[in-house]
Amino acid sequence: MISNSFIHFKGIGPVGESRLWSRGFISWDDVCERGATDRLAGRAITQAFESRLELARRNAGFFHVRLPARERWRMYEDFLGEVAFLDIETSGGYGEPELITLIGVLDRRGYRSFIRGDNLDQFPEAARDWKLLVTFNGAAFDVPIIEGCFGQRIFEGAGHLDLRFPLARIGYAGGLKSIERQLGVGRPEELSLLSGQDALRLWRLHCEGEPEALATLIRYNLEDVRSLPRLAEIAVDRLAQAAPLRSTSPRRFVDNSQGDLPFDRGLVGFLTRGRALSEISLGRI
Repeated sequence: MISNSFIHFKGIGPVGESRLWSRGFISWDDVCERGATDRLAGRAITQAFESRLELARRNAGFFHVRLPARERWRMYEDFLGEVAFLDIETSGGYGEPELITLIGVLDRRGYRSFIRGDNLDQFPEAARDWKLLVTFNGAAFDVPIIEGCFGQRIFEGAGHLDLRFPLARIGYAGGLKSIERQLGVGRPEELSLLSGQDALRLWRLHCEGEPEALATLIRYNLEDVRSLPRLAEIAVDRLAQAAPLRSTSPRRFVDNSQGDLPFDRGLVGFLTRGRALSEISLGRI
């Protein structure tokens, strides 16, 4: 799909890209093979050869830097085999530095969690395998917090697709769980009742010795991460329909996770009932 794009070329914007498509230059190969038939194609030819080379090198960072932020969804299909869907949980701050408690990642190896006090320090090494990072609101939240935590540009050289923006372009705004409901991307009913505030409480309960709190937090995170491939596919499919962005490979991510992870239903019920009582006491229900 990225090979049908010219919008990342210097001197070529949306109008120039549309003109190239209308003149039969549908891909970089068309430009390279037919040559500079007019001034616009001449402007594109050197950059088409360069883009073909960088794609062959699997250099997602090259396209991330050059693509307009609203068009980075075009990288998704070509780097799907080297993608990582990511979501973090934090301590919430409350007057203190906001600490990462858990980083959940879904990639070709399946789901993995990197947990404070256990294996969080292994995350930078794992991140070297990824060419494309997919998050929801990660540009404003997850990525800055991760790079602040480790004191380095963990994802330098990789591409980043923040789904908040392509989903808004196709008419779906709001939080992750709200968009899931709008698009029919579900999670188990019990877990759909948990919120970000409940994730903070689960970490605190874990620190206080509650035996099932960490497992329940990990399962909550898994559900957040697991929805990202489905949302990405919906956004990319709909946006690609508006342009001659031909599919060169499947857009479907294969989740190799070994089934579902356990969680404590009693603990989930305790958290959601407690929140409901709090809302009632504040007059919100």
